[in-house]
Amino acid sequence: MLNIMVAGDVHMSLPNVPRYSKHKLMLARPFPTGKYPFEKFWAPFSSLNAYQYFWRKYQVVHAFNKIQYTNKPWIITFEDNRFLYRTPRNSFDYLVYESLNNRLGLENCKKMIAISDYAKMRCLNLIRDFKNNLLEKLEHKVDIIYPNFPIKVKSPKKFENKQSLQLVFVGHQVARKGGIVALRLAKKAKKMGLPLQIYIISALKHGLGVPTDFPDQTKYEDDLKLLDLDNVVYHSSLPNDKVLELLLQSDFHLLATLHDTYGYSVTESLSLGTPVISTNVCALPESVRHGDNGYVLQLELNKLRHWKNWLHEELNTDKYWDILNNTYEYLANQALQLIMEFFERTDRGEHYESLSAGALAQALNFNNAEKQNQLFDQLYAEVAGVK
Repeated sequence: MLNIMVAGDVHMSLPNVPRYSKHKLMLARPFPTGKYPFEKFWAPFSSLNAYQYFWRKYQVVHAFNKIQYTNKPWIITFEDNRFLYRTPRNSFDYLVYESLNNRLGLENCKKMIAISDYAKMRCLNLIRDFKNNLLEKLEHKVDIIYPNFPIKVKSPKKFENKQSLQLVFVGHQVARKGGIVALRLAKKAKKMGLPLQIYIISALKHGLGVPTDFPDQTKYEDDLKLLDLDNVVYHSSLPNDKVLELLLQSDFHLLATLHDTYGYSVTESLSLGTPVISTNVCALPESVRHGDNGYVLQLELNKLRHWKNWLHEELNTDKYWDILNNTYEYLANQALQLIMEFFERTDRGEHYESLSAGALAQALNFNNAEKQNQLFDQLYAEVAGVK
């Protein structure tokens, strides 16, 4: 049995480490003690997480989104390119940032694990822009291992000739993640008399500080009043087991997001056999395939697979609000059209069971916790040099 130090953004580690490991996983707190992390004052301090337990014996460091300053063999898992140090404020920052980035090319950095093809693309694109030869040293180190979740059902779900649909939206940030789209969809369905029930689980964070949102929260007041519709059930929060229970009993999980690097809730839904309605941004099309395990709402993207108006240069202007407002409406209309087409199908029972089977197959083939457990345990042993 090996001791594995889990460092960096450990909050994202659960879906990206073995869940039933034969090795011992030790979570590092932010440097130096966890209570007052120095990285809030200067980002490179986050690279010292593994030093917190320097007196304890561990053989491998598994870092998340943070390059680690360590002499131990280590691997890093990342969701996009944010773990790379860039935009230094001064010449000292530049030297430190370059030194830390270069640690990825050292012999003791054994593997770089992207959680998606999108993450791999974003990382290698940025490294390609560096003026050193780091890319040549790293390309062979980068692999893709998708986040893993326990498979909670053994067979596809059945629609059983129901005459109504239940959808669920889960997202702390209600506008970015697609909660506004869900509310507008509920309003349109009610007006048309469509039997649609939408559950909203959200802290309703929106506005200033959320990169896709319009900063002025008053612009969202009319949409948030739709939480009172009789075909909307709202929860500010629920325990995770209750969220999973709701995802299981719902017909579709709706995530009409404007920007999401991966979307863990999507994978959890698939592991329950629940089809997903998502947008085509970032890594989501790697999990959701239109007509196979859900439906994909189309947004116009840029070359980075981002919604083309993300981080709009006129963030505080009425022009940007008009773009956002029209985009929410556009997505709600797309979702409405898909649901109307679903209701009109004479074979909707068979079609739904096929979507659910596709959802379960995606989870089994790419996000299966049992398979990933074996993969990671073997990887840790290889990195540690244990046969």
